[in-house]
Amino acid sequence: MHAGFIIIAALVAGWLVQIFFTYRQSMAFNDDVRTLRTKGTVSVGVGGNRYKGRRSFVAIAIDPDGIVRDAITLGGLTTFARSKPLPGLFDLKVSVVRGDRAIPHVSPSQRLAARQAAELYGAARTSVRAEV
Repeated sequence: MHAGFIIIAALVAGWLVQIFFTYRQSMAFNDDVRTLRTKGTVSVGVGGNRYKGRRSFVAIAIDPDGIVRDAITLGGLTTFARSKPLPGLFDLKVSVVRGDRAIPHVSPSQRLAARQAAELYGAARTSVRAEV
């Protein structure tokens, strides 16, 4: 066999393996987000820098009073990362999460993701919905 063909076949195989593990990671995160729905309205945000490897996803479950009842985060350098609880956001008001102050035990990329999730939650609550 030609050496160029073998190199290209190896690259394609590696790319397909990466796609498979990325799919599995996203399905596992979606399953974890689905379990949050029992605790309230769920909003998901993303923060951090994609190219520096510090990208985080945060999902928050908000009760009708506007308090975060549960939160999970997904962050890591590989497709083997799985979601973890983010207790630094538990029992905070959405207005605090949407604000600018630092939250203990929450990394800067997680903070950005949580802020985006809170802003998306607020935007969804204030948007006008058409009646069908």
